[in-house]
Amino acid sequence: MHVFDLIENKKVRFKVGPITKRELKKLEHFEFEWVKEFGFEVFKLELTRTKEVLGLLSIDRSFEELRTEIRLLEISKPNIGKLKRYDRIAGILIAFACKESFISGFYGFVSLIPKTSLIDHYINKYGFKQFGRHLAVELEISENLMNKYLLDEK
Repeated sequence: MHVFDLIENKKVRFKVGPITKRELKKLEHFEFEWVKEFGFEVFKLELTRTKEVLGLLSIDRSFEELRTEIRLLEISKPNIGKLKRYDRIAGILIAFACKESFISGFYGFVSLIPKTSLIDHYINKYGFKQFGRHLAVELEISENLMNKYLLDEK
């Protein structure tokens, strides 16, 4: 599994796992108040070697609706826009949410309510379908995202 370092033009290994409140309070380069998300599951994407946190994800598992909701997803400021250093961060976090959906028995059903300006981006880049204000992926599209972002290429 890798993010891509655009400056050094190479693959860099990462891991995704839970983050603690203590770690969140020390983070720089993030705008949202992530401590408020601690009623839900919060995960970090960090570089394996340096432990630099590149992205954060908050999910809520709805067992009644058999879906995983992406409540909040944020990429660190240095990795947004044309001058970003690392690429693939959002895709990895979305694919991780898909994986968690399968683990919960939801068949990859993942939804989110995006900012209006990002609707087309989620649809075109990640394959989300629009359902009113919600966007969602399931089974085949979720599997494709996991294969693209979470598996090592041969």
